[in-house]
Amino acid sequence: MRQGAFQREVFRIIIICALGLAAGLSVGEPLFGLLGGLIVSQIISVRIATTLYRWAHRQGEAPQDNGLVGYSADRLVLREKNLKNRLLKQATQLQRYSQGIESLQDGVIILDQNGHITTFNGAAVRMLRLRKDDAGQHIKNLIRAPQFVRYFDKADYSEPLQFDIRMLSLQLQITEFGLEQKVMLIRDVTEKKRVETMRQNFIADVSHELRTPLTVINGYLEMFTGMDTPAPMARALEQMESQSRRMTGIVNDLIELSKLESASSERSGEWFSINTLCHEIVDQLQSYREDSHLRINGKVKAEIEGFPQEMRSVLTNLITNALKYGDDGDVMISLEHSLKGLKISVRDHGAGIPPEHINRLTERFYRVDESRESEIGGSGLGLSIVKHALEHHDATLQIDSAEGEGSTFSFVIPSFRVRQV
Repeated sequence: MRQGAFQREVFRIIIICALGLAAGLSVGEPLFGLLGGLIVSQIISVRIATTLYRWAHRQGEAPQDNGLVGYSADRLVLREKNLKNRLLKQATQLQRYSQGIESLQDGVIILDQNGHITTFNGAAVRMLRLRKDDAGQHIKNLIRAPQFVRYFDKADYSEPLQFDIRMLSLQLQITEFGLEQKVMLIRDVTEKKRVETMRQNFIADVSHELRTPLTVINGYLEMFTGMDTPAPMARALEQMESQSRRMTGIVNDLIELSKLESASSERSGEWFSINTLCHEIVDQLQSYREDSHLRINGKVKAEIEGFPQEMRSVLTNLITNALKYGDDGDVMISLEHSLKGLKISVRDHGAGIPPEHINRLTERFYRVDESRESEIGGSGLGLSIVKHALEHHDATLQIDSAEGEGSTFSFVIPSFRVRQV
């Protein structure tokens, strides 16, 4: 079709020039006749081009021509029609996506590369009390909770953030997409937190109530232990005393775990020497095993901002576990600077942990080997306590282990919580 349009365009020019030449021959001036024909053909082309120009600027109808201009106009009309159809389909899809996002119970906020709000849905309006004119505002101007500001500035969105704002408990997850854009999903977990708080309070209350009868039982068991009793009775008393001590340990750990879970994240910590704390714990645990050998590696001297008793609980649980499961009793505590802050690690040379168990070690009462746990003892809550205490220091427990090569439990206190001394 394009070839035919080109041929018709050339044919028209030839016909006009031929007519001009014929007219020139009739008066004895063939050259002027040919020149006149060319001029006429150009005038016609300019008029058609002017019509095309006006049509292109929406000032007239499309040129009616069977040459190249007419062919081009027809192609443009067809292309515009196809483009309108595609735009209509995309607009319909976009409307469906918008309706879908608007129907979500979770809040959705789209951010640009700098953190300014592009758009948001109705759920986000309800949760954060946004207004229509908040589009274009920076997200930190609207959510000023310190936890969120630190989370957003850190730019590590691998884990969700939970924080309280205006009587609501919100869980927030940021995902990056496209050209440095971010989508922020917000979920109202107020009811879930209320149920969790009830559970924590129940466990704490039951644990406190169990303390008194356990104290009485332990007292009578100690009294009977000193008496001259038959061998079967002595064996039974020994087992009862062992299980009573274990139950007391579980109750104490449950109470400590409940305190950690219910502790406010808005508490202000204090600066304390991590070196002094490590040496105190090592001195206390040197006699935990007769063949134990605890060492502190590293010349780092630093103070951290946090909660001394919680950090004491962290280190005590990690070192105690290393002594329990480290076959030779040789445990290394290391303190070293890293790019993200102060790294503290506890390494043993035990049997190691199978990889399928590592991700579940911080669950309550989770045990790798039930038979061995019954011999060694323990509540099964130590690493759960460690996990929650580290969260209050903006740190996460990292476990590296290989069977037959021992295990290393480490965490990094972020730089803003560390200062040199």
